[in-house]
Amino acid sequence: MAAAPGTDKHVLMRVENLSLHAGGRELQHGLTFDVLAGEVLAIVGASGCGKSTLLRHMIGLQKPQTGHVTWTAGGANRDVHGDDPPHREIGVAFQAGALWSSMTVGENVMLPLELYTALDAPRREQLARFKLALAGLNDPATFDAEPAALSGGMRKRAAIARALVLDPPLLCLDEPSAGLDPLTSARLDDLIVRLKRDLGTGIVLVTHELDSLFAVADRVLFLDVQAHTATALGPPDELRDSGPAPVREFLTRGKYQSHDTEHPQPKEPA
Repeated sequence: MAAAPGTDKHVLMRVENLSLHAGGRELQHGLTFDVLAGEVLAIVGASGCGKSTLLRHMIGLQKPQTGHVTWTAGGANRDVHGDDPPHREIGVAFQAGALWSSMTVGENVMLPLELYTALDAPRREQLARFKLALAGLNDPATFDAEPAALSGGMRKRAAIARALVLDPPLLCLDEPSAGLDPLTSARLDDLIVRLKRDLGTGIVLVTHELDSLFAVADRVLFLDVQAHTATALGPPDELRDSGPAPVREFLTRGKYQSHDTEHPQPKEPA
């Protein structure tokens, strides 16, 4: 794994000249950036700019019309959309959790272990309980609970535990704080920081929450809804203080806090 220029962090993923389309229209073009090990890269922008669409391209759920997403960790150069996608190496937690309602929380977390490992049932349960505890779900009863019995914050934590169960180098989180009260959002921010610090996990975070952005992000990728491309990439404090004018305005006024229509969702209790 080659180190990124100017840093000792290794490149996990390389996005090159990527274009995003939805509903027959171009959302973004010419997107080029790296995702580094042990960093939190936040993807931000106004409603409709393509934040979640970009994330779906990065994890292989949507194929780009132009450009490439390459998994570079471990010295390999694997096309995320090719014949050997890095399914095990990328953990994903979607906004609503996407837990299977027909399974218990424990069964949800163990599912990747059943699909991708030869571990026996006791070991799968042991690892699943450990990951739930790591995600802040320490009550043993949570393992056998139904997803519907959990609060919004607990469902998001369970989804993160499932995303982490295979120890992926990269974790992708789509609006993890959406719909949560400030205290629960802050706890999730703390979890993200601990994962980066203690496990060295690279994290891609789609967010519209300014508090979370400045609390956890090492770098911010700004998708401009007018220019249809990324117009800034750098530390959030630097972009807020000396970035392009639209980015400074965006990060200081927080336009997207009350006008994000990509992910409308009512607040949920912790």
